[in-house]
Amino acid sequence: MDPLFELALTVKAAQRALEQLTNEAMKPLGVTGPQADAIIVIGQAEPLSLKELGELLIAEAGHPSRLVDRLVEAGLVDRRTGEDRRRIELSLTSKGRRLEKRILAAREQIRELALEVLGDRDIEPTLELLRHMLQVSPLAGVIERRRALFERDTPPTKSRKRR
Repeated sequence: MDPLFELALTVKAAQRALEQLTNEAMKPLGVTGPQADAIIVIGQAEPLSLKELGELLIAEAGHPSRLVDRLVEAGLVDRRTGEDRRRIELSLTSKGRRLEKRILAAREQIRELALEVLGDRDIEPTLELLRHMLQVSPLAGVIERRRALFERDTPPTKSRKRR
């Protein structure tokens, strides 16, 4: 098999496996993996518009309006008119904040499992390779913006350390 093709297949398979694991971890919380990701992003960047949320999520659907509608219906997200009346802003409700903490705890369990599987392997070279490959994609900017949100809202700890 061509190594580049194998790399693409392996990345796709790993992403699907992680997506399944995430969905299973979020099921007891009553949300899907994409909904959990939206809750985390809204909590980190609020208030933000639906368009801004869509720009921060890496999703095939692109426009997260149905996803947000479900979160609003569940009482997790509040949709309000901003200072500029044309702008609708999203923020977490108190129920959404409580769920956000539970999502973060579930994500930490997934992270710990991944660290067990990886052992003491250094993933930085793999990240560098993937970052280099994404240079031709607008998704590289999304990842940078998500990293900035995460680092802004998370105090430095050993659990945040990248390997």
